[in-house]
Amino acid sequence: MWYVTVKAKLERSRLFRHVEIIGAKVRASISADLFLDIYYDPISRSYSYALVDTSLPGDKRLFGWDDYPHEHVPEIRRLTSYPHHFQHRQGSRWIFEESPMRGDVEREISLVIRHLRAYLKQRASKR
Repeated sequence: MWYVTVKAKLERSRLFRHVEIIGAKVRASISADLFLDIYYDPISRSYSYALVDTSLPGDKRLFGWDDYPHEHVPEIRRLTSYPHHFQHRQGSRWIFEESPMRGDVEREISLVIRHLRAYLKQRASKR
């Protein structure tokens, strides 16, 4: 199953305190408030990789990749990778960008780990 490979890669990265399977997702905890959630449906190949910070007010996601079409967001339809996209916050606004992800979660998790490692390094340097 996909989650066995993904869980092993997350654990080998040494970025996470704990990696567990919760229902249909894999959750990799960085701290008490910060974790990576990975959802994947192997039948539809629909996916979501999201970094979540529970200390934030409102929407707790910091950034992520998914294939949700967001019909209410006109600029996302302009992306050549649509419906696949990367989204991140700029202040209180969401920015949608092109994404190389296509729902091959066992291969793409390496890209997610690299991006997360760079994000955490940048975040630590700001403190």
